[in-house]
Amino acid sequence: MGRHDMLLARMPEDLVEDARNVVDLLVGDLRDFSEVGQIEIQRFLWILLPVTWGMPPHEWPRVAEAAAQLLELAWRPTLAGLARSEETKQVFGAYARSREEGIEAANAAIERTGTNPPDTDLLTWRRSVSSAEASAYDELQRVLETAIVAGEYEPGRPGWRRRQQALTERWLTTPSRYFHGERPLDVIHKDRRQTWIDAGPQIRGRVLGLVEPLIHRPVTVPAAEPEPLVWLLARIGDGVRLTQRGYLPPEIAREADALFGWKPKPGRVSRELDLPQLRDLHLLLRHHKLVAKRQGVLRLSARGRAVLEEPVKLWELAARAWLGDSPYDQAVNEVAAAMLLTKPTYWVQMAAAAHEMVSPMFRTPEGEPVHWRLTQAAIWIWLRRGAMFGFVAYDPEGWAGELEGDAAEDEICPDCGGTIQNGSEFDHADDVSDADDADDFEESVSTDGAGYVAEIAAGRLPLVVAAGKGVHLLSETGRSAAMTALRLRANDPHD
Repeated sequence: MGRHDMLLARMPEDLVEDARNVVDLLVGDLRDFSEVGQIEIQRFLWILLPVTWGMPPHEWPRVAEAAAQLLELAWRPTLAGLARSEETKQVFGAYARSREEGIEAANAAIERTGTNPPDTDLLTWRRSVSSAEASAYDELQRVLETAIVAGEYEPGRPGWRRRQQALTERWLTTPSRYFHGERPLDVIHKDRRQTWIDAGPQIRGRVLGLVEPLIHRPVTVPAAEPEPLVWLLARIGDGVRLTQRGYLPPEIAREADALFGWKPKPGRVSRELDLPQLRDLHLLLRHHKLVAKRQGVLRLSARGRAVLEEPVKLWELAARAWLGDSPYDQAVNEVAAAMLLTKPTYWVQMAAAAHEMVSPMFRTPEGEPVHWRLTQAAIWIWLRRGAMFGFVAYDPEGWAGELEGDAAEDEICPDCGGTIQNGSEFDHADDVSDADDADDFEESVSTDGAGYVAEIAAGRLPLVVAAGKGVHLLSETGRSAAMTALRLRANDPHD
């Protein structure tokens, strides 16, 4: 005799078969209905039944009624009421119109119940999760459901989301018997780091595995801030008027060069395009939504003001932004960061290793393999951005090999240890006025984050190529930035 046969024997004859299917799905012979939570009933009624049971829509209410009567017989009247609720009827109606509309209605209904674990500053939940993260999510849903029943917060009331987030963070950071005495947050991060290491070719996993012990815990924020980032955020402040084509005004370009000495060769600085670092910084602010443009005026967004006022957020944003804006850039540059954490390295070694490890994981929109030049560009934008932030230094005596290619000594860029590639349209940038620019700034700010790399690969921007005599190395601040960036990539790659 089955564990729930007595309940089934009390069901109306026309609902017995449906009730048996509900029992098999929710509890089987191993659990009692007292162990079933609200979220399990919601998933069954609002997702599994209409999506996976293969029944026509007019039969869904009958199954829901069978579930309701079972739950009443099992002394779970609140859950029985959920099965008969107006909300369940509305979700069924949405599915009857289309699967997409039904899923949207189901997600909205679950969100209104307040049992969905929220994203917090500590953790953003992934859509595709490991077994450990899925287990944590399910357990936290039960915790939140219990908290609602206990009156700790009431969905829909003022301040309920703040209390829900506080409860979530408390649960994530408290050692749990469910996870054998470990904090759920640590278990999730450990699982994510392993997933991060295992992705891609085996050699990539070996390189990232070497630095994995360095990224277990948050890195202490260094006293030295990424000065150019702080300066430009503060300089934009309440607003600066952009040029007609959307570039920063000339006076900001002149100030940047006076402060940081970014001009790569002698000449007059008259616009943003004269300073690749300034343009890179401008793109960074836009990509990370730290600024907002309205009626030709660029000003700090709410996020930009928050970052400027909170050193930890500023540091983490700078570290993450250093890796680049597109998925390909980030994958390439995390390999480069891992290599520099182990020892100073020649740029060609970094680029070649990153290309071997990362390019097999990507394809162009046309389905072709990623070209080597795109990897080179990603590495050099990363090195230039790192030099701009004070994260990367160049040691011209650190490499004993021959100078590669046809670069002449007078082409070497003294502030970056490299050369400007011949043939760029920017070779004579001083002779071009802002009105003559071929590309509008707005068109070059790509929403896919490829931005600079794509432009370099197409030959529209100068590509800095290192002289062959030296190596790049991380400063002390750069080591902290690299560890922070890799930790964020491994633990929570949501930005």
